[in-house]
Amino acid sequence: MRTRTIWVAMLVLVLHAAAGASLAADTGMRIQIGDEAPEFQHEDLMTGKTVSLSEFRGRKVVMIEFWGTWCDICIHEIPDLLKLYADWKDKGFEFLSIAVPPGDADEVRTFLREKKIPYPTFLDEDLTVAAALYGLTGPIPIKVVIDHKGFVRYAHVGGYLPGDRQLSRVIEDLVKEMKKGNGRTANAPR
Repeated sequence: MRTRTIWVAMLVLVLHAAAGASLAADTGMRIQIGDEAPEFQHEDLMTGKTVSLSEFRGRKVVMIEFWGTWCDICIHEIPDLLKLYADWKDKGFEFLSIAVPPGDADEVRTFLREKKIPYPTFLDEDLTVAAALYGLTGPIPIKVVIDHKGFVRYAHVGGYLPGDRQLSRVIEDLVKEMKKGNGRTANAPR
């Protein structure tokens, strides 16, 4: 039953992508900009360490990316993501990578080693985070940027055009906001 559920969820993702939905307007997620990001914890495939989203609250801006080893756009953007991570990891930014099926843990680990991916990566094999918590029904890759107070501030589906610095600017603005002590509080209106 679990395998069937995973394949049905993946079919929905593929059909949504094939339907040509407007990626700029629809993230294909239940979670929206301004919502509090749902808590999750997962084991990093490379270190075995359990990492939770809440451990970064108050300390870092976090980007979550849902992706797959089978996704061409996901693979193509890795050099840009590695640069983004290198540029921001010591400045109040964390990148949490969530691989979705198909693919088992060994396959994803091999991929991570080949691509020399240093940031924490989890395998969401039963789609607990992607589908159940974040309500992902659309195409991947999808990036979700969460401010230091735990609120979703940016989401983007798909890749970026060469030279596009939008994601870097979003992270830069949120890191500056964090360092100034500004930003939305839990009681702020949406």
